[in-house]
Amino acid sequence: MEKMAVAGLVLVPALSPCATTLPVFLAVGNSSSMMVLAIIVLLFSTITVMTSLVALSFYGASQIKFHWVERYDKLLVGSVLCLVGILTLLFHDHEGHGHGHGHESSTTGEHLHRKLIAL
Repeated sequence: MEKMAVAGLVLVPALSPCATTLPVFLAVGNSSSMMVLAIIVLLFSTITVMTSLVALSFYGASQIKFHWVERYDKLLVGSVLCLVGILTLLFHDHEGHGHGHGHESSTTGEHLHRKLIAL
């Protein structure tokens, strides 16, 4: 199990197609057929690597027993969704008073304070 974890940590950056995308497209140049070939190869390599990593992660996670997660799964999901909603309410600028709109009189701290009071 430890060998698989170490191999995963080493292979993820090595096999990730994201790291090699730019040099491949720069090497292709102006050739349309080579561009299409590069896109197809990168598409299939991305799907293969990501599917393999998900399968290995699923296998590894199935070896660990999370009895408390299974017992409180609905409470955990509900809590995370509520937290995301509260953070979105607090930090997302719904009124459009962000930077560059000419409303510099109201500071971010005052705006956040008003949202907290509204909660």
